[in-house]
Amino acid sequence: MGNPFNTIPRAVQAATPGTRILVGPGTYPALSLGALTGTASQPIALVANGAVTINGSTGVGISMSDGAYVVIEGFTIANSMVHGMNLDDASSLATPSHHVVLRNLTIPSAGTGGNNDCIKLSGLDDFWVLDSNVAGCNQGEAIDMVGCHRGVIAGNTFHDVVGSGVQTKGGSEDVVIHRNRFERIPGRAVNAGGSTDLAFFRPQNATAEARNIRVLSNLFIGGGSGSGAAVAFVGCDGCVAAHNTIYQQQRWIVRILQETVDARFVPSRNGLFVNNIVAVNAAQLSTVVNVGANTSPLTFTFGNNLWFALDRASWTPPITDVPPEMGSLVQQDPRFANAAQGDFHLNAGSPAIGAARSVPRLSDFSGACFASPASIGAFER
Repeated sequence: MGNPFNTIPRAVQAATPGTRILVGPGTYPALSLGALTGTASQPIALVANGAVTINGSTGVGISMSDGAYVVIEGFTIANSMVHGMNLDDASSLATPSHHVVLRNLTIPSAGTGGNNDCIKLSGLDDFWVLDSNVAGCNQGEAIDMVGCHRGVIAGNTFHDVVGSGVQTKGGSEDVVIHRNRFERIPGRAVNAGGSTDLAFFRPQNATAEARNIRVLSNLFIGGGSGSGAAVAFVGCDGCVAAHNTIYQQQRWIVRILQETVDARFVPSRNGLFVNNIVAVNAAQLSTVVNVGANTSPLTFTFGNNLWFALDRASWTPPITDVPPEMGSLVQQDPRFANAAQGDFHLNAGSPAIGAARSVPRLSDFSGACFASPASIGAFER
């Protein structure tokens, strides 16, 4: 009885709270988990026990609706015609899916040119996306969240997508984006907010596309070749980007936009962009901050960022339309350990060491605690 089921769906149908389903090595067809439900003390885990690929060539690789207390771990999801994963609340907006962990997933591609995401999350609360590698999402996002709340996206690598990276919109709130690596994202690496049809907001009475999205201790490398930015505050209320390292970003560093315009919505406002290292080729930038209509840029705070042009001996970052920055370090070499090899630790003597302002923070990119006073950027000294 060591292998009692010959298909994953049969094992899923038999699962009860506390069940751990181990999937043996091989390639399996697209998988629907339905309303798989564990409990707080006994979640249901679906775990790849070896090299396991889910082939999504018939549509979505892995889908689940109205699930709760579920762990999905270790799978490669390939060749999906639509989304790599689609987890939702079955359109029951008042009863979200909840307590879901996605860990150690590999999604090398998804979609065929429509609005197809590698990971699509709609109406999901209390969730974690951890230690995964996501790429190649065709026209959608690496992770697209609509009306998601209390989530953690940490330790992932997002790279070489067609459009944008991680998007939190449709009433999303209290999402932490922490210790991720964003490489070669042509659009918005993090879209804090977005543009959502009013019918799809969760909750329906939301007054902002997003609130309290925290972008902390991430690496952004070589993005913005399209109409991109490292971080876009788009209809976002009280959102934060702090202690990130942004390297060779093109076009814009920050965008402040409002794409959902309605009487009930607050403008994009009260954002914080502090303690970040921005090292760029100045010739590849348009402006540092791109501000659109119907926003409140004067409510944003920029402070204690280190700005360094790799291609200029002398440079002042062209920051306009937001209040003057306090505590900035301009054209001071951050002294990365070895940027050419992707090592953005700080060498001794870096001006970023101990130069951060005091803000709520988590660990640095490597998981180490910040000193007091902390260093600017994604790495403590």
